[in-house]
Amino acid sequence: MSHPPSEISPGKRWLILAPAMCLPLLASIFYFVIYSDSVIGQVVYSSTKFFTIIWPLLALCWILKERHRIAPKLLGNWKVHLRALPLGIAVGGLITGIMLILSMTPIWHEVQAGGPAIREKITGLGVLNHYLAFAFFVSVIHSFIEEYYWRWFVYGQLRELVPSWVAHLLAAISFSAHHIIVTTQFFSPALGITFGLLVGVGGWFWSVLYQRQKTLAGAWISHMIVDIALFAYGYQLAGLGG
Repeated sequence: MSHPPSEISPGKRWLILAPAMCLPLLASIFYFVIYSDSVIGQVVYSSTKFFTIIWPLLALCWILKERHRIAPKLLGNWKVHLRALPLGIAVGGLITGIMLILSMTPIWHEVQAGGPAIREKITGLGVLNHYLAFAFFVSVIHSFIEEYYWRWFVYGQLRELVPSWVAHLLAAISFSAHHIIVTTQFFSPALGITFGLLVGVGGWFWSVLYQRQKTLAGAWISHMIVDIALFAYGYQLAGLGG
């Protein structure tokens, strides 16, 4: 995807990218580790999600003065969105297929050891009795918010500054960082870090989809499929099926 030369200074773009890339990691340490299952943690979590929604718009409208680029880049053309879906579904199916294969290997026994911690977290979040509704919200709504934030905004701004492959790498690392904090709370450090890094690999694939398809639709539906699979495994691991 080619871009016309920008008059925005690199320093100003890095100014908006620095908090975007670092804040989710720092916030996750507070809401998932230090103040886990407390009111403070819930406030930090909610504030972080609000930040991910509003910061890209604030940064583009009032700092970079590029509000004219928001609608064309974010909304695009519905025909382009539709054409992106089959490949997105295929990538999502491939990732979930790999997850299924892993669930049939000895590593699954170590994954099962994290079941009690997963159930405890679900209970602490107050969604034990509303798991399916929560899973739907995260898989459909939250996955779009993450694509909007990490692919459209973070990756989209990085590629204005660095070569495309570097932008993919930096965006993927930033995306995986706070997931590593989360996964290491459920699994052993080695397994948690591995899972967190695999999230970054998924983020790489999704930013490549966004770059090539010129729409978030393919990445979003792929992300959605993967999240649905993860919540299905979570349902099983937490023993919610009876």
